[in-house]
Amino acid sequence: MDELKKIRKIGFTVDAGLIQRLGYELVGRAETAVSELIKNSYDADATIVDVDFIEPFQKGGILIISDNGIGMTEEQLINGFMRISSTDKVHNPTSLRFKRTKAGKKGIGRFAAQRLGEQLTIITQTQAVDFATKLTIDWNQYLIDNDLTSITFPLEIIDKKKTEGTTLIIRNLREKWTDAAIMRIYRYVLDLFQPDYLSERSKTNNLAVQNEKSFKVNFYQVVNGERKSFLNEQISIFDKSLAVFEGFIDKKHRGIISVKSESLNLNDTIEIRHTEDYKEFMQLSDVHFKIHYFIYNRTQYYKNGISNIDLNKIQELSKTASGVKLYRNGFRVLPYGEVTDDWTNIDRRWSSESGRVNVPLSNKNLFGFVEIIDPNGTIFEETASREGLIENESFRQLSDFINKSLTAARGRIVEKITTFKFESEAEDLTQESEKKNQTTQEMFETLKSILDEHVKSGGHEINNPNKDNDAKTGHEIINKLADLIEEAGMLRVLAGLGLTIGEFTHEIKQFQPSVYGHISKLNQLRLNTDAQEQINGIKMDFDNLFGYTKYFSTTISQNTNREKEPVDLLAILDVFHKTIKNDLSKNRINFEIEEFDFDVMTIPMHKSEWSSILYNLYTNSRKAIKRANREGSILVEVGIDDGNTFIKFHDNGDGIPEENKNRIFNPFFSTSTPASYDAPNDEQLVGTGLGLKIVKDIITSYKGSISLVPPNNDYSTCFRITIPQDQKILYHND
Repeated sequence: MDELKKIRKIGFTVDAGLIQRLGYELVGRAETAVSELIKNSYDADATIVDVDFIEPFQKGGILIISDNGIGMTEEQLINGFMRISSTDKVHNPTSLRFKRTKAGKKGIGRFAAQRLGEQLTIITQTQAVDFATKLTIDWNQYLIDNDLTSITFPLEIIDKKKTEGTTLIIRNLREKWTDAAIMRIYRYVLDLFQPDYLSERSKTNNLAVQNEKSFKVNFYQVVNGERKSFLNEQISIFDKSLAVFEGFIDKKHRGIISVKSESLNLNDTIEIRHTEDYKEFMQLSDVHFKIHYFIYNRTQYYKNGISNIDLNKIQELSKTASGVKLYRNGFRVLPYGEVTDDWTNIDRRWSSESGRVNVPLSNKNLFGFVEIIDPNGTIFEETASREGLIENESFRQLSDFINKSLTAARGRIVEKITTFKFESEAEDLTQESEKKNQTTQEMFETLKSILDEHVKSGGHEINNPNKDNDAKTGHEIINKLADLIEEAGMLRVLAGLGLTIGEFTHEIKQFQPSVYGHISKLNQLRLNTDAQEQINGIKMDFDNLFGYTKYFSTTISQNTNREKEPVDLLAILDVFHKTIKNDLSKNRINFEIEEFDFDVMTIPMHKSEWSSILYNLYTNSRKAIKRANREGSILVEVGIDDGNTFIKFHDNGDGIPEENKNRIFNPFFSTSTPASYDAPNDEQLVGTGLGLKIVKDIITSYKGSISLVPPNNDYSTCFRITIPQDQKILYHND
């Protein structure tokens, strides 16, 4: 009995089958397995690595990876490579000779070898000794129901094969390797190290950089004794791109992107905010990206002399080499940037988007990289399989930052190409002024006449002297009709949104009595001071909500009446002021109306149009004031001047930079940060750069004008709107 009471010590034992499982669970893809072994060569300060696939077209081939690194001593081989989950890279994060930041800390290179083949032979030597050490491992001996430590392999001392370095011979490959498969892994290894032609930061931080002097990987295929080299087919395309997007998040967590295009005369810098309320990406710092952008089949957009042949080659290359690759501490992280990967959610959001200006945004339009510096792995951590990063808040913010940056960059490209097309169309219309005022009906009739003539001739128009002119006219009409169809599509979207707002305002009004009833009962209770403040805050929020509900309900009701009537601007402004009263208070904005005249009546208009005008101006001012981070002030001056009614809308926000003043009315020009890729559709419409364009279209349709004018003292921006005065009022005043 006393013997049973004695305390015994026991520990974990390891089943040998674990080795087989780890090979597949830690290294899921063959590309990853080969790359892990090449990373080991990099960490060993190799400058040249030769990779030979011998008889690879069927299972059972041989893979040899040989480097000229510093090699391993017998002790390093035993206590490093042969020790599972070795901590050497944790204690020694930089290489011995070149002080390179090592590629990984998980020590899974041995499992990569097990993943690739059934047997591994290691031959390694250092400069300090006159012999080499050889170890052969038969992975098939690691069977279940055996103790891991009971399985051993002979360690041999042999003659040196070279001065220093390591050779790995992997026999009985588990998979066959076709030319396409080898080329795929070859291209992946080329991209494994952050390319120095894209960024200087790797050199500055002494991170992994692939170039001829520091690190080179050669791939070979050996069939029937004949050795064939895989040549680098990478072509220099970066000087041919239509635009370059380059951005970063600095150490203060602020996001910036520059959009440059010599062809489109574009050189903009845009601030990217995390959210409307918070501009900092607090989980991110030391992030940088550089992406080259192409539009295919549109050589007219390029001014660098690119030909259709060159553009077609780049488009073909995009099928295998495009995308936004991710590099962590100088090393590529799979699968980001692979053909089927969409980690930035660009394909999900924009791939089907083209429109009249043909500005697609998909991974096939992009060639570039994102660089993150995280030496300690505290912000971004790779998954156990070394395939992808753990999708924590840092990764989500990174994906959101890149997505918003690309979307904002696309907006600037859209604006420039839209302007380019408008200018081209204007030039064509100047040359053929008789077509300038052609109505839609007339266009249909002209096109019908051309088609009728074509049918009548049976398609044989050899004797038709107007053949070329008819074809040109027909194409012009088709393009204009396409524009009208797209505009109608946008109007359908906006109309659908209007119906949704109408249904929302109708439904929410029924809750107003109940909400205020509950608030009234809560106010009758003896609540403490904090609770009473919360009730008051809730009431203010509901006042704001129901104020906007009433405003939009009235606007929609006005819009159902298609009759136009003179608009009293003073009355419209008074209603608008009451509507935004709570929002003004919430955002600490002072709003004043200064009246210079009575009876400020416009020509007949739809009242609802003034709702769009005023709301757009107000929301733009509110954003500008928030960016300026100051107590807000808005001044609206209204009156009559030389037969026109006018409104001057001032704010003390951050102002409009001089270089943007001529662009603010361009369609799609916006300084707002795009909504997140997964935001609701109504949020996606906000900040698209169409607000001021719509306002201008409304005003000019009534022969009015809108322009930026010098603001009054203490204000930074002022829009001046003029609309002709109602003729009856004008006649009465005369």
